[in-house]
Amino acid sequence: MMPTPPQDSGNLEDARPAPVPGRVTIGLPTINRSRLAQRAIRSVLAQTYGNLELIVSDDLSTDDTLERVKEIADPRLVLFEQKQRLGLVANFDFCLRHATGEFFLLLGDDDVLEPQAIERLVQPYLSPAAGISPEAIGVVWCPCLIAGADSGRFWTTEPGPALESPAALLVELWAGNRGPRLSSILMRTQDGIAAGGYQQRYGDLCDIGCWGQVALEREQAVCIREPLVQYTNHYGSTTSQSAVRQWQQWAEVVHADLAAAAGAKRGRGAEAAIRSAKRNFLGGITLTILIQTIGKP
Repeated sequence: MMPTPPQDSGNLEDARPAPVPGRVTIGLPTINRSRLAQRAIRSVLAQTYGNLELIVSDDLSTDDTLERVKEIADPRLVLFEQKQRLGLVANFDFCLRHATGEFFLLLGDDDVLEPQAIERLVQPYLSPAAGISPEAIGVVWCPCLIAGADSGRFWTTEPGPALESPAALLVELWAGNRGPRLSSILMRTQDGIAAGGYQQRYGDLCDIGCWGQVALEREQAVCIREPLVQYTNHYGSTTSQSAVRQWQQWAEVVHADLAAAAGAKRGRGAEAAIRSAKRNFLGGITLTILIQTIGKP
């Protein structure tokens, strides 16, 4: 593990060095999930893709998370110990803005990468299929295995076509026909920063607020059709302890911004498609929260 760098939550843009070509930075924001965070970290360090960096940002854990992370000796692991609580959104954004890699993936601290996940996800950027320009690719994603905290597997989310427009990906996601999750989306680091990073205005939906805008900046979204990520669905997750109305309000803001971005970047047809999918988006968010809180008062 690399020594803990000094914390700097200020604006890094002026001093930002050029990203390391081909490097994938995996950001892992965590708090008070010692066992699960260790599992996530080890899944990153077991990747078959060698050119990677793992940023672990501990948001003032009160359990033994820090001690357990410090036991892991690997030069690819960079640990940041926050001295003041950032909160979920700011910790996500911290990881993105401290990434040194050309590409970035945000990994939930309770999720797990399959060993070939990064190798498969980065391939379209580095060696795209014939007739596809790397510059046309906004995001690369894969479906996920949905599992409990004990790794018991429940179901697999839906894949999409190998290539589709970003507007189509968003519309089909909200219709329940695509299965990207927080931890299964790879994008260019600079694109994520240019889109505003993970923003407080989107609350706990800051991930789709960021990657959705990144996707809409370019012509194509690529799907690796095999499930390469185990996404953990369990009581104790942020989603399971959320108020439905709050998530609906965040979704309203995200939807409005993505529709505007679609109109500006991809044209009126894309904007119309996204605006027409609003009911599906809000309905899906509502069902997600209700499903994860069944059994609670």
